[in-house]
Amino acid sequence: MPEFSTRLSGPATRHIAPLRVGRALLRSAACTLACALALSAPPSAEAAEALWFYPNESDVVLRIVDGAIDGVPVERSGWLVLGLDPAGAAAARAALAQDPAVAELITLRGAGDLLRLRPADGDELALSRALRGRPGVRWAHPDLRVRLRPHALPDDPFAADQWHLENTGQRGWSEDADIDAERAWDRSTGVGLVAVIDGGVELVHPDLSVVPGADYIDGDADPSPEGDAHGTAASGLAAAIGGNGLGVSGVAQGAEVYAIRLIGGATSLSQVRDAFVEATDAGADVLNNSWGFDNGCSSYGLYGVLRAALSYVEENGRGGRGSLVVISAGNGACDNSGDGLLNDPHVFGVGATTGNDGLEDYSSYGTGVDISAPSGGVLSTDLSGEPGYGSFEGDPNYADFSGTSASAPIVSGAALLMFSANPELTAAQAREALCLSADKIDLAHGDYDETGWSPRYGCGRLNVGAAVALVANAAPGAPTLRPFAGDPYEDRVVLQITPPVDPDGDALRCEARIWPAAESPPPAAPEDWQGMEADALDLTGALEVGAAYGWTARCADGWTAGPEAAPASFTLRAVGARADTGAPAADDGVDDGVDDGVDDAEDDLSDSIVDSGEAALPGDEADGAEGGGKGGGCAGALPLLLLAPWAGRRRR
Repeated sequence: MPEFSTRLSGPATRHIAPLRVGRALLRSAACTLACALALSAPPSAEAAEALWFYPNESDVVLRIVDGAIDGVPVERSGWLVLGLDPAGAAAARAALAQDPAVAELITLRGAGDLLRLRPADGDELALSRALRGRPGVRWAHPDLRVRLRPHALPDDPFAADQWHLENTGQRGWSEDADIDAERAWDRSTGVGLVAVIDGGVELVHPDLSVVPGADYIDGDADPSPEGDAHGTAASGLAAAIGGNGLGVSGVAQGAEVYAIRLIGGATSLSQVRDAFVEATDAGADVLNNSWGFDNGCSSYGLYGVLRAALSYVEENGRGGRGSLVVISAGNGACDNSGDGLLNDPHVFGVGATTGNDGLEDYSSYGTGVDISAPSGGVLSTDLSGEPGYGSFEGDPNYADFSGTSASAPIVSGAALLMFSANPELTAAQAREALCLSADKIDLAHGDYDETGWSPRYGCGRLNVGAAVALVANAAPGAPTLRPFAGDPYEDRVVLQITPPVDPDGDALRCEARIWPAAESPPPAAPEDWQGMEADALDLTGALEVGAAYGWTARCADGWTAGPEAAPASFTLRAVGARADTGAPAADDGVDDGVDDGVDDAEDDLSDSIVDSGEAALPGDEADGAEGGGKGGGCAGALPLLLLAPWAGRRRR
């Protein structure tokens, strides 16, 4: 199978790289198999006219035989795509523009290092091979045209209700074999935008809020379906309007759908990439892909242009936090562990489960599955008044929907709820949290390993109630700066705060920054912040005597930092400037820089901190001065991304 797998998706995992270790080994094995399937050695001289090319940076070779690659039909477009080294992209692009072998050159949307070329002699395969060895070119391959296939089973029986949201035993199914949506809705009903990259979405369906994107089949701005209900059904499961007195509710009741038509005709690999970039640029929080290439479960690597698309989504989506790419695992009832796209670190693959929390008999399985979600007859939106997938209780606007095509948008809706509950959440954190909160189902047959991962269900069946509870977050408030009683002296300078109480009860970590005194605090760079221990920062010996300083502090939970405290200022005084009043510290209650007859070396007390009677810093107990030693607020950040029990096993 070529590089354009059963699905497509996005972003790189910046925070959970350890989860990819096991998958990396699997990808290596898959590549070995792909090499064998593709006759990995370059053709000999006698086969110089053979239809072969390199799909990416590796030495794997793919051949077009009888109009297909590994059994998957492809069409030549007469164009090729290539990726340049970013450092020299401008010079390389200029050189290509002057190359007589290049008839036309286009820079792909949103990327200065990705180009689409039309060769002068019409042989894009030969030109891709020639350019691959040119300095500054990372990869070059033909921009093949392929046909995407939906992953739905529209002839399944109708559902009595939306049991996937709340399963009470309908149709004899198992009670609570659902995603626990009502628990999630207690915190968030979902806002945001889900891109449904599919066969088109009905723009005026009464139960959907749709933003029109583009039609990559007809090449226009109208992504309406041409009698295909697949994208409309996927949209309803993710984001049908809730609480409007109509039909059904999506998992994310308050979200909008960004419609892109990509299924229904031949599309090039660069168009697939452009669809992902367009969705990201339009502000999509999640990209739902309930489709794939008609490849069964053959093994293949990933084309460079699709790899670039996934990286773009991860790096640019949601203001740099990354948008989540969700892709259905396929309906081949086969092992998809060699699927290059599903095994990409930026893709979240979804398998299908039944109303009895078992594996749907059509669902593919293996390392291409990250999580599973209900399918096998889930009620959703259908084409209005048209013969789509049927009707529900006589209403043609709704019908049953099945396949991993149904499972994927349920997960997409869950991700929207999570991003709504915690806007600071990254795509990497969302993937991690979805797996950490999943229910381990079918323990007798799931074959879960010691890390909690199953080749049948991935990390388990989606539990959006638990996922939203895990990530829901309110940022902490600003700390309170504990004032100096007079300016501090050079032999002891300790900045101290009283941390806020976190609204969610999370542990906090706090940090401070300091600057030469000015009328207002200057903009802070990340390196300006210094971590505080026990709510204090000791700067003794680090500041200039006689200089004036301003300072502030802030605290963060496991997700985000709260606001800075109102700044304070002080001047560092020399020790010799002290006046001896003879008043003992126990009498005045304040170590305020006034000599109380006790040697500082003996009491080790900051000469700048108000004595409040609370526990002191180590060594200060005799003075009774508060040293910030309560420690309740800054015990450390929530280690969500470091505690995954299956971190050494999972591919992501």
